[in-house]
Amino acid sequence: MEKVRILTIVFTVFLISCFTSTQPTKPRSEPDGFRGIKWGTEISTLKDMEKVEQDKSSKSDLVWYTRKGDTLAIGKAKAENIFYSFWMGSFESVWIDFEGDENFESFKKEVFERFGEVFESDGVMKETHRGTRREPSPMKGAGGFYVWWGRNTELLLSYSKDRHKGNLSINSRKVREERRAYEEEKEKVKGKEF
Repeated sequence: MEKVRILTIVFTVFLISCFTSTQPTKPRSEPDGFRGIKWGTEISTLKDMEKVEQDKSSKSDLVWYTRKGDTLAIGKAKAENIFYSFWMGSFESVWIDFEGDENFESFKKEVFERFGEVFESDGVMKETHRGTRREPSPMKGAGGFYVWWGRNTELLLSYSKDRHKGNLSINSRKVREERRAYEEEKEKVKGKEF
């Protein structure tokens, strides 16, 4: 009886240690926007944005802006530029360009510290297309490419060692899904017109 109790305690401790060793050291945080602008905020309410261009190749009414006085850095990572995109006037995403191997490492460190460690997964490419993946994962075969999926936000960090350039995009899942649904409906209506 005593041996069974000891074995049960040892096995329980072993299971707990296995479970806790695979967890990230910091809980994942999920941004609800970027630098004080929440996802879905109307561009008309923001006075410090300057229009850069409208995406003419897309039928999505997507417009890009920069922010006056924006700090071109995230922690120690230096950005070349930061673009804010608004779909039909609603804040949808941020695109941050950067250069250099050291800078990539700085961006990677900042993102991992803020949003959690990346876990390896063989099936991540298939799951990306289905949209079911919720843990951050590296994309195999793409070099420096990492993705974090949250309930409301997704982050993509990529870097080309050949070009020494990379980018970080932070996107609202809700606004992106609204845009996708709108564009699909628009295509259906267009198809019925013929």
